[in-house]
Amino acid sequence: MRETFDFVISMYDTYNGTGMHMALFFACLIYLIVQKKEKDKRYLFLGYTLLFFILCFFPITAKVILSCVGQEVYWRMFWLLPMTVVIAYTAVQILMQMETKGKRYGMLGLLLVMIVMTGTFTYNETIFAPKQNNYKLPGDTIEICDAIEADAALNGIETKKLLTVNELLTTIRQYDASILMPYGNEVIKGNKAETENAACLFRLMSREIKNWEAICWYAGMENCNYIAYPKDDAVTETLAGLDFAKVSETTNYAIYRREYGVKSYDDKWLITQYGGADGAQLSFYTLQNNKGNLIVVDGGWESDASYMRKVLKGLGNHVDAWIITHPHRDHAGAFCKIYKKPKNLTIDKVYAVDVGDLQRHLENPTEDEEEICQKWFEMEIPQLTYVHAKDSFEVAGLKFEVFNAYDAYVEEMSDKLLNDGSMMFKVTAKEESMLFCADVGEAMSDYLLDTYGDALKAEYIQMGHHGNGGLKKDFYDFIDAKVAFFDAPDWLMNDTTGAYTTPDNRYFMTINGVAVYSFSTTPNQIILK
Repeated sequence: MRETFDFVISMYDTYNGTGMHMALFFACLIYLIVQKKEKDKRYLFLGYTLLFFILCFFPITAKVILSCVGQEVYWRMFWLLPMTVVIAYTAVQILMQMETKGKRYGMLGLLLVMIVMTGTFTYNETIFAPKQNNYKLPGDTIEICDAIEADAALNGIETKKLLTVNELLTTIRQYDASILMPYGNEVIKGNKAETENAACLFRLMSREIKNWEAICWYAGMENCNYIAYPKDDAVTETLAGLDFAKVSETTNYAIYRREYGVKSYDDKWLITQYGGADGAQLSFYTLQNNKGNLIVVDGGWESDASYMRKVLKGLGNHVDAWIITHPHRDHAGAFCKIYKKPKNLTIDKVYAVDVGDLQRHLENPTEDEEEICQKWFEMEIPQLTYVHAKDSFEVAGLKFEVFNAYDAYVEEMSDKLLNDGSMMFKVTAKEESMLFCADVGEAMSDYLLDTYGDALKAEYIQMGHHGNGGLKKDFYDFIDAKVAFFDAPDWLMNDTTGAYTTPDNRYFMTINGVAVYSFSTTPNQIILK
């Protein structure tokens, strides 16, 4: 109730502007109250205005109206106030009481000056701007389109598909409909993009800091062969490394083109980190290539299942391999729920650790959560393969090396069995690798370093146990990654109570020059080369 009322007040303030015309309107209503002529019109104006304010400001009726018109345009309800009619009617009443023409003209002038002084000049630079050309379109739009057309004609390119800043979407299509785009103005208005790749592009282009690796990946998936972006030498250098070369310039923009036949993303994988909707910690990653292969790591809580279904549907609803690092609810909950009712989703392989005897874990329910653990043991998964430390396997040409699993040595070294027995593995593409640490903790750090040494090193790393507790600092220092993924929401990343070590680990990674990704910016993406 209070929230609805506060919202209506904010909409009233938006409509009210400087407040001077509203003050004039109320002054006219007061005048009509005190004057004695034409009571029927006076009652009409006063009654209508009173009824309007009751309906629009009373929380219950306001909520009903909001459900019909939406929040964005609620302020337009105030257009129904009879401000113009009441002010004009009152002005006529005042003028008719003047005894001579001179007094009437004088009062008319005074009233006009009052209206002008209490209003806002409409023809100002915030509303109107001098036209830049006969098309009445931004000059940048015309220059970009002409530059693309010239380059396409010179190089025999028939299909032109452009990715550019959201501000130019509408005007590009107005000027040159032959230039295609992955999404249009309808996406900015909140409508669904035609493809999941286009939706991802829109989200990435809407961010202040651009992830050009991910942008170029999705641009390739959407067959975008041109990018137009404000001039920036750093962007030019970055895009050159992603096979988009600068081919032209306009006054404010650089035009980049990707050559046909370039297969720069063959043998490369897009790794995406997802966050939870309810502010909880969880683990959910997808690995996809440009051939349609998809690998999933964990998935989050049972409550994340519907979101996960939506993500996987957008990626084709076929999972080549699903890796469950361990049966804790923030890792395996969504999988357990989805696997029981997969609907149109197909899963070829499932990889997990063999956590042994159920009863042993149920004796320690605080650490080894009973509910999901029990569900995991009860499930029959024909495509399941258990992995052990030092195992390796391949999925669609991607190499997986298992460094830690629920084996006998874990029980000797730790009392946090499922966490320290979770699957630590490294996934390696043609040139780069990423180390997934799952929930492996401090007790295993020295053992893993001593056992595997340089084999653990990777360009990217998922922090152990969401960055809270987890592995020792010297372990992370040894890995020498350039990007660290914290599977943690803001409250955990920025904890000030001292109850969690995530902020300390975040600081450690940052001062060592490691880029830090967390749920504050998910989905976070890197290209594994």
